[in-house]
Amino acid sequence: MLNTNALHNALNILITFSALLVAILLAMGCTQLGDSTLECSQSSLNPSYTACVVAALGALKIVVNITRDGLSGLVKPQPPVVK
Repeated sequence: MLNTNALHNALNILITFSALLVAILLAMGCTQLGDSTLECSQSSLNPSYTACVVAALGALKIVVNITRDGLSGLVKPQPPVVK
């Protein structure tokens, strides 16, 4: 079972991979329009899925932080790392 720090870092990795997925969408034929949306009529993947995954992972990170540190923990300074 993951502790909250490991889960937090796993979510960071997943969010990074979701950015990679956007890059793959662009490489597979999607184009970015002037209003920053992706047009993927020539691609086999839909960018809406990527947006939903990124939003869900970001929300899950916030929930983990609030569960671990409380609501005030979102703005308090983190303690220094002790080796």
